[in-house]
Parts: sequence; C-alpha cells; structure tokens
Amino acid sequence: MQPRSKWIIGLGLAAAIVAGVAIAKPRNGELGVYLDDNGNVVGTYQVSCDGVFSYTGTRTSHPVANGQLFCNLP
Repeated sequence: MQPRSKWIIGLGLAAAIVAGVAIAKPRNGELGVYLDDNGNVVGTYQVSCDGVFSYTGTRTSHPVANGQLFCNLP
C-alpha cells in the first residue's frame, strides 16, 4: 500500500471516530438513566439547557435517554 493511501485511510478513520463521539454526546436538556449489565437502573443523569452535566447513582457504559427538558421556549 502506498503512503498516500495509508494517509487517506487514516484520515477517514479519524473522521469516523470524531463523528461517533459527537453522536454519543448527550444533548442539552437530555434526561436519562444508566443501566447495569442486567438492565437494572443504577443511576440517572441530566444535561441542563445550559449544557451542565450531572448524575446520581452509578455511571455505566449503558446510558439510555428517556426524556427531554423544554429548552429555549419562546
């Protein structure tokens, strides 16, 4: 494989990673829960309309969004 092809593939992978991280980030005003491996709720989280993140309980790698705050109402 030529050096230019490796560079293009690397750039494509980097772009895919950046896009994945952007999608995984909770949105402002989002409410959700953290689930354990058995599907039990072990924590909750909230992202305020100003983007301030807070949580209670245990954070896991299984967040599930289940609500939205009303932000920027007219």
